Amino acid sequence: MPVTANQEEPRPMQNESHHKANGTNPGETLGALSSVLLPVVARGAVVRRPVGEALATATGGDRRLISTLRALRERHGDDPLPLSYTGRRIALVLAAEDVRVLLRGTPDPFSPVGAEKRGALAHFQPHGALVFAQEDRPRRREANEQALALGRTIHPEARTIAAHADEEARALVAALRNAGSLGGVLDWARFSRTFDALARRVVFGAFAARDRRTTDLLRRLRARANRSYLSPVDRRTRGSFLDRVRADVDRADPDALAARPGRPCSEERPEDQAAHWLFAFDSAAIATFRALALLTSQGTTAETARVEGLTQDGLDLPLLRATLRESVRLWPTTLMVIRESLRETTWRERTIEPGTAFLVMSGYFHRDASRLPYADSFEPAIWADGRAEREPAILPFGYGPAGCPGRDLVPMTVSFFLRALLRGGPLHRVDEAPPLRRHELPASLDHFTLRFSYQGTAQGGIDL
Repeated sequence: MPVTANQEEPRPMQNESHHKANGTNPGETLGALSSVLLPVVARGAVVRRPVGEALATATGGDRRLISTLRALRERHGDDPLPLSYTGRRIALVLAAEDVRVLLRGTPDPFSPVGAEKRGALAHFQPHGALVFAQEDRPRRREANEQALALGRTIHPEARTIAAHADEEARALVAALRNAGSLGGVLDWARFSRTFDALARRVVFGAFAARDRRTTDLLRRLRARANRSYLSPVDRRTRGSFLDRVRADVDRADPDALAARPGRPCSEERPEDQAAHWLFAFDSAAIATFRALALLTSQGTTAETARVEGLTQDGLDLPLLRATLRESVRLWPTTLMVIRESLRETTWRERTIEPGTAFLVMSGYFHRDASRLPYADSFEPAIWADGRAEREPAILPFGYGPAGCPGRDLVPMTVSFFLRALLRGGPLHRVDEAPPLRRHELPASLDHFTLRFSYQGTAQGGIDL
């Protein structure tokens, strides 16, 4: 029988007789591809392209994606909507409840590893947990969760991580102040270099802070990964990168992630998993830079978060953690979540073939004003009062068996870094755009164009 739309949690039923999918007409398919999939390709799914981000912002691409998917849902109903795309079977997920089905139904019947993801990750981590053999994935997943302390708001190595964040932020603030009025602007290039250093510190230890070469190699490989399996693997560069990562894993500081109990370092090819951590921290950098835009926005909500950073010592900074999560909700760094069906699945009124890639477009669900009264607002309180967790399609870090195991570590790390930057002095937006307001936030925020500057004198240090 089909799953009814009014069930609390619709579940796809397998291997039952039901009518086959009725997809879109050619015009709708073309419109969906141009509004939904092509912008993801242009922006870069693995590493962002400045031109793609600028184009999305200038043309209102994120708003158009939302309106396109909403219109498709109104015409075709709640079921995932099949499309034909160069011979690849895909289906656009249109209902929030179906996101829960897909994420909780991972890895069976919905695999997190499709052809596109496998092709992309092969460029820089061919043996990571996400693409490892099915029978070995649970063991490597468990090692990941232990190393990253999934489920613990405050990581066991939080004090060390806070010290790393404080040191890198202080150095950045000092460099900006010493540069004077002509060079003291915090742009994406300066910010990302510092955040990359923080990421290497957290993963390997303080000795890796200035090892830009490893990050540069990874970025080159990720640029090729944007084209997934359509681009041949640069085996020489990949080998150089993984050799460097392996060497850093072998000499990791005792309090670094790569030396944690339960770490993947005792597994075969630990360098692949450490490479994934570095890759994931790049998305955290984008979200953190946008979080600075939220913290410099107008209104009491931003002011309250700033006060937490200026006045609260110690390791527990809930408002700054929530600010990071709001940054990812408002402007997702993972534009699209993919799950591939292992067999035929039946939904409410539609049966979909096995081998279909189900596409969850994060921005559509995170900005669904018909469901979320705070869709376009900066509302960190939703992460404290349970509203965000009750929404099945709000997934800044994913959930379920294949959710991001760093979803507690990253907001904590970022909260320390944001606190240290706030204590560097008053921070202001100095790019051409005006400060953000709490409500009616734009659907796009191009992190490449953000600019900040300090004014006034530095404030006191952090008592950890």
